[in-house]
Amino acid sequence: MPNPYIPFILPNDDLIDINKIINKLINANTKIAVYNEKLKNSKIRSELLMDLLSLKEAMESTKIEGTQVTMDEMFEYKADEKHPTNDITEVINYYTALKIGEDLLRTLPISGRFVKKLHEILMSGNVRGGNKSPGNFRTTQNYIWPKGCTIETASFVPPEPQLVDEYMSNLEKYINEYDDINDLIKLAIIHSQFETIHPFLDGNGRIGRILIPLYLFDKKILRNANFFVSESLEKDKFKYYQLLNNTRVVITDEEDNKEQYLKDMQTAKNNFTEWVEFFLESCIKQCDKDLEKIDAIDSLYEKISDKAKELIRTPGILQVIDLIFEYPIFTTKLIRDKIKIAPATLNGYLAKLVEAKVIYSDGKNRNRKYFFYDLLNIIR
Repeated sequence: MPNPYIPFILPNDDLIDINKIINKLINANTKIAVYNEKLKNSKIRSELLMDLLSLKEAMESTKIEGTQVTMDEMFEYKADEKHPTNDITEVINYYTALKIGEDLLRTLPISGRFVKKLHEILMSGNVRGGNKSPGNFRTTQNYIWPKGCTIETASFVPPEPQLVDEYMSNLEKYINEYDDINDLIKLAIIHSQFETIHPFLDGNGRIGRILIPLYLFDKKILRNANFFVSESLEKDKFKYYQLLNNTRVVITDEEDNKEQYLKDMQTAKNNFTEWVEFFLESCIKQCDKDLEKIDAIDSLYEKISDKAKELIRTPGILQVIDLIFEYPIFTTKLIRDKIKIAPATLNGYLAKLVEAKVIYSDGKNRNRKYFFYDLLNIIR
């Protein structure tokens, strides 16, 4: 079994070959700026778009850890909020931690206290790891090994528990006080360092990914914590894991063997640069996907709003349209809980939207659900 790893103390910017990643760095920064403006200028309320994207992020990030939940299942749960499965609870916890984290950052810095609060929220309820000291840094040794393997064949052993506070303090200082490097490179280093420290007994991957949009928001690169890269990371999950693990190079003591020390440092530089490059590529791919998604949602919103106004010539229909964009699977009860509308009026609106094939119903007499497939197909 490997010995507990000793991480690099930050900053470690000399381990990044800027020349190899400069074009991708410029591209990623440009695309995130365009994405930020696109959200601001969307035809529909930015909060609505952010809510859809946040829920998608929560699902994709927990999916990396093994949850089996679809977007349709999440929207069906939101339609009635009854009897969530454990997997749905995990997604909701992630979503809640992200939202509360954004609110906390208006008055608090990213810190050990902040991260512990997010972890407490993430691990609340009947979820995997919920009994593993939620909201507290670990006091015992943990291990990372592939499914089906044993501790003896661990692929990575994080730092010893008595050193967690020290390494997290160094990371906190780096996050809040060090400004000599571009924020996207810094963010890739932060993510790598957090996952290497592995400060909690469970939930480290999800907390590490929650910190990505929260850091960009904290540094005022984003107006809100609304850029999410988990979907791209999930598609390249094993590459993501491998490149993170490759940054954990064991460095020979320089006094023992200077030649080997120099080789180890070069390996670390190559591996850190490769990790940062992958992180930037993931940001670029996610931006491209989300920009297309926002354009498609904007176009659909304009089309459906115009169609609804032709079908139903009263201003109240637009309130209903806004809600079905927020809840693409819904019940009449949900709509009536959100806006003041007579049941007969709402039923009349929905009947016309069904007839026009804007929405579809499951046909049940009780607790009937309606499905806005045009939007679901964009978000899925």
